[in-house]
Amino acid sequence: MRTTIGIEDEAFAAAQSYAKARGLKLGQAVSELILRGSMEKLPLKQKKGVWVFELPPETPRATMRQVQQMLDESA
Repeated sequence: MRTTIGIEDEAFAAAQSYAKARGLKLGQAVSELILRGSMEKLPLKQKKGVWVFELPPETPRATMRQVQQMLDESA
């Protein structure tokens, strides 16, 4: 599939380095990195039309106060 995407400069540089080190085209390198990353991450599932992470049962819950604090800090 051919498409145009916007990525951060650091991500682009990393993908270029990865491609060069492995003798791949940039698109092949990006595809490999995405697939490799998605397999190493927590499994995703769709819940009521929204993609959510399937977290281990012992994962602590985030409170609304914590979420609001993180949003305030990022603004």
